Amino acid sequence: MPLISNNQTMKTLVASLSCLLLGMTMLAQTPATIRLNLEKGKLYSVRTISHQKIQQTVSGQAIAVDVQADRFVSYRVLQKVNDIMTVELSFDTIASIVNAPMMKKETNSAKPGKEPVEKILNKLSTTKIQAKISTSGKFIGFVNYNAFKDNVLLVLDSIPASKKDEATQQANMLIKESAVRSMIEPLFNYLPETAVKTGDKWDNNYMVTSNDIASIVQTTSILNGTENGTASFAGSSQLESMPSTDPNAQMVQELKGTTTFNGVIDLTTGLTLKRTEKGHIDGSISVKNAGQDMKIPMIIDSETETSMSH
Repeated sequence: MPLISNNQTMKTLVASLSCLLLGMTMLAQTPATIRLNLEKGKLYSVRTISHQKIQQTVSGQAIAVDVQADRFVSYRVLQKVNDIMTVELSFDTIASIVNAPMMKKETNSAKPGKEPVEKILNKLSTTKIQAKISTSGKFIGFVNYNAFKDNVLLVLDSIPASKKDEATQQANMLIKESAVRSMIEPLFNYLPETAVKTGDKWDNNYMVTSNDIASIVQTTSILNGTENGTASFAGSSQLESMPSTDPNAQMVQELKGTTTFNGVIDLTTGLTLKRTEKGHIDGSISVKNAGQDMKIPMIIDSETETSMSH
């Protein structure tokens, strides 16, 4: 039997290790196609907890406002045609605690409440809305928005005439089509359009509307890697408020900010199991009061955690 020299043994070992490392690299670089693959009729739930610290300057006086919010949304797929799903959603709980000088305000849509806004939110949380979402997480459009809006507005019949005009204005802002879309779109809009491998990036853009004020969000995500049926990702978002097109607007904002985030996606369902983010926004808000414009400088620091259950 021929003898194998130590030198030959070392060459064989090096070659074996090289092949092993090459195989591992090829495995790690195998592109992953991430798509929403949801079971029809199954209930999925998303909980988002956020904490905002807001610094405002009003008439030269610094005012600190602390806002804690908790939102619980559930949904189920009614049908799927090709790559488009019809999803029925319910805003089960929209709760917040606002702490400001001389004021503390708690709101929970799960309770009927006495104030008009509380009644509107309670009606909102018991009214389902249907939307079309692509399997890549893109918002396509609403199915029953008009019926949804009409149903929520029925609550105005229970509000005293002296408060009805103000309540109607508040309701129209809360359930404006763009505002409702803003509560739905971020639940799905973080998936890449094409297959990605470790280190690949993808972009998503969407609008956010709150209190009749619109902002555009541009998001860039990067795939950190895949392991045990999950994909980890990270990235950042740039937010910038849009100029108001309403000459009669009572509030106009000029805000810019950045949010950094990371999360984990389940590759089987395409759902984001967990997402954490930190954001910083600064700028100003102009408010019309008694015929005069008041400009309020503002800084917002936030932390948000979103989790999925099914």
